[in-house]
Amino acid sequence: MNYYIVTGASRGIGASLLRKLIVPGNTLFAVSRTLNEDLVELAASLNVPLFYYETDLSVREEAETFIHSVFSKIHLGPYDKIALINNAGMLEPVSPIKSIDFALAEKHLHLNLLTPMILSSVFLTETAGLDIPKVILNISSGASFNAYSGWSVYCSSKAGLDMFTQVAGLEQNAENQSVTVFALAPGIIETGMQELIRTTDETLFPERDKFIRLYEEGKLSDPDDIAQIILSTIFNFDIVTGSVVTIDQLKAIMNKSSFSCG
Repeated sequence: MNYYIVTGASRGIGASLLRKLIVPGNTLFAVSRTLNEDLVELAASLNVPLFYYETDLSVREEAETFIHSVFSKIHLGPYDKIALINNAGMLEPVSPIKSIDFALAEKHLHLNLLTPMILSSVFLTETAGLDIPKVILNISSGASFNAYSGWSVYCSSKAGLDMFTQVAGLEQNAENQSVTVFALAPGIIETGMQELIRTTDETLFPERDKFIRLYEEGKLSDPDDIAQIILSTIFNFDIVTGSVVTIDQLKAIMNKSSFSCG
């Protein structure tokens, strides 16, 4: 059995991942603030176990309750695989540092940084000592290593997520039956977040027009394509624990595997 835990499941990359994962042999755990009824119906029609949680992961207690509930339903055997995909995230607040909405910034940091820490911590504890394929994938962003005016909170949370990934990797390298932990900057993808960016007041985000041009020139990736690359490589042994990779690097790993099998 393959077990997948996917956060931010209602739309974007999360929804694309789940749609592709709804196949026999998988047991899925999805979480978002709002239910994606289409995914629930698809899973039911194919008799694929999907446990869907309507949960606000920006609330620490709810994040803890969610992940403990997930592991109360999982019974791992010697031939199983398990992956946690920390995909949930938010962009707001978008503003100059001098006018940050601190309440929104707190919610942001809880969702983008603290929640992956909580979920990963429980995942590592619950899977310790099991000699099976185990993966934590943190969805990061190019904003973790490129500064954008107006995105101080977003850039900081993603940079923090990358460093958390690297530290977790160091710790796992010292463990027996370790978990592969890595972060992915998936590139610019046509999601709800991109729609928000394109409608942001330019005085709050001076580089807005750059993203509008990318959209108009058709240079945004399709979330389904990104999901396919992720799922084709997530258990690949060439992924280095603690690494932070770009989508092009992950694509190269996928192509290398395809060539090796050809």
